[in-house]
Amino acid sequence: MTARATGGRDNVAWHKTSTGRAVALVTADLVPGRPLRLWGAAVEIPDGGVFVRLATISSRDGWTAAQLLTVALARFEAEQAHSGEPVLAEIVRHLDRAAVVYREPQASWAVPPVSFEPAPPGGVTSPFPWTVARAGQFVIALCPDAEARQQGVTPEQLLATIEMTLTRWLPITPWRRSCWEARRAVRAALALEAARATTRWEEHVAVVDAAESEFSRM
Repeated sequence: MTARATGGRDNVAWHKTSTGRAVALVTADLVPGRPLRLWGAAVEIPDGGVFVRLATISSRDGWTAAQLLTVALARFEAEQAHSGEPVLAEIVRHLDRAAVVYREPQASWAVPPVSFEPAPPGGVTSPFPWTVARAGQFVIALCPDAEARQQGVTPEQLLATIEMTLTRWLPITPWRRSCWEARRAVRAALALEAARATTRWEEHVAVVDAAESEFSRM
C-alpha cells in the first residue's frame, strides 16, 4: 500500500507488522529546494522510532539491500540456533536465495562489509550473540528478545524494509529480474515470519491473560 504526503517529505510505502508495528518507506528533503533527498525507512519501536537510511547515490551513503539481506540472514540464523523452529530453516533458505540472486542497482557499487556487535552493557539480556549491525557509520539495533517485544527493529520489520526497498529499486535497476527474484524470496520469508510472529504474540497474550485471571481470583 502506498501513500503520499505534502511538503518536503513523501511516504512512498508503508507496512504494518503482525504485532502492529509500522514501517514506512520515506523520502525527505535534506535542504529545501535542493534535488538531493534522504531516503530510508522510518521504523516504529516502543515509545519512539528509528530511521534506517538507505543508499541512493553510492553504497556508502546508507544501507544497501545486499547489506540488509546480510543482517536479516544473520539474525534468522541466530534465531534458528536459539530455538530450532523448523520454519526458521525455510526463512533462511529464502533469504539465502535472495542474497545469491540480488545485484545492486549500480554495477560499480562496492558494498562495505557488515559487522555485528553484542548488546551494550546494561542493556536487555539477549539470547543472541549480537543485537547491533553496523556498516560504516550506519547502525541498526535489532530487538534483543526472541519475542520481539523490546526496543529495536524486529526481524519482521527488517524483512518489510528489505521488501519495500527492492520494490522501490525495480523501476530503475538494470538488473530487474534479479531484483524481482530477490523480492519474491524476501516476500516468502516475510510471510513465514509474520505467521510465526503472530503465533508467538498470541502465545504471549494467552500467558498474560492466564496470569491476570489467576491474580484476579486471589
